[in-house]
Amino acid sequence: MLTAPIPAEEAERLAELRALQILDSPPEERFDGIVRLTRHLFRVPIAYIALIDADRQWFKAKIGLTVLETERAISFCGHAILQDGTMVVRDATRDPRFADNPLVLGEPHVRFYAGHPLAGPNGRKVGTLCVVDHEPRDFDEQHEVTLAQLAALVEEQLRLVDVIATQRELLETKTALVATQQRLAAELHEAAAYVRSLLPAPLTDGPVRTDWQYAGSSQLGGDLFGYHWLDDTHFAMYLFDVCGHGVGASLLASSVHSTLRRQTLPNCNFADPGQVLVALDDAFPISEHGDKFFTIWYGVYDTATRELRHAAGGHHDAALLTADGPPQAIGLRGLMIGLVNTRPARSERVTVPPGARLYLFSDGAFELSPANGPMLGWNGFVDILRGCWSRPRARTAHVAGLLRALQSRDEFADDFSLVEFEFA
Repeated sequence: MLTAPIPAEEAERLAELRALQILDSPPEERFDGIVRLTRHLFRVPIAYIALIDADRQWFKAKIGLTVLETERAISFCGHAILQDGTMVVRDATRDPRFADNPLVLGEPHVRFYAGHPLAGPNGRKVGTLCVVDHEPRDFDEQHEVTLAQLAALVEEQLRLVDVIATQRELLETKTALVATQQRLAAELHEAAAYVRSLLPAPLTDGPVRTDWQYAGSSQLGGDLFGYHWLDDTHFAMYLFDVCGHGVGASLLASSVHSTLRRQTLPNCNFADPGQVLVALDDAFPISEHGDKFFTIWYGVYDTATRELRHAAGGHHDAALLTADGPPQAIGLRGLMIGLVNTRPARSERVTVPPGARLYLFSDGAFELSPANGPMLGWNGFVDILRGCWSRPRARTAHVAGLLRALQSRDEFADDFSLVEFEFA
């Protein structure tokens, strides 16, 4: 028997597997259904989804097997995850790797095996979708294509694990809150604290420094923002606004934020804002998210070239301020996210001079309507922004000062988010 070699990036592969938080989880119909379909299509007695842990293969879904796991050392799937395509063993008794394998000599008496590797959200192979027979059999190219298509369905479910877990947590919270008014208030406060905990810490040094203010018009809203380094030179920044308020909006906002933070959109270059918007539109169709959509501004700053690439899905312009010159509206507005747009999103580029500051904000920042005056509007908000920024004493606490200036005019009817990026 030949034990499969350990992959070169085994530590990273195991980290991705465990990040899914799926090992030793209860059966789920979304996986069981794929296994039943696989057995039916291939007319085999055994089909299963195996996840390859450090020293075992564990079956997330299975039919035709009674055990929950086996040793990795004797597994066929330990070999299959080393391949890019389907691994086919037409007769295990004639294959020197498996002829004396305990799974061949004893239960379940494997003769035929075909397994297609399953990639996690970041592309590392975490398991396999397999079919097994007690008799040798042929497996042609069309069979391999079909098994690969079924494996793609499993991979899609694996990519949704993080989103589904977030949805389950918030939905369970919503159900529990109905019990009493006192518990409702307590749980809503806890949920709002959770959403706020998703916001990134301000950056006080480096090529990009940040500050922000966040204020909800209700305990749970649909505004969220974030920023992080994609690599040593590319800095991603984004702000999005889900329609409406309450648990539904907060649920979708948390899911979108998690997707961007963990970079789990399939086949997406997160340094290309246009690609990100198209991928988000595919991942969050309005028909599958309670008829909710969202707007977003997404940009990537390259510290090597000082170039900022940006695109917007239904969101208003950001504002770029420099020491001299008028504020510059930064945005290439496409359609809102979730409508399943038929045309691709595009991105634009702008060069950012040293000392410039970019401001991302939600529409709650300028949709203020004092009793005896017109709505502030984007231009009015930017005028206040420029006035606060130009006062030397306000520069060290500019964002907080701006929030106070706006609150003195009117109460916020919508959520308020404002993020400042200062470029060294």
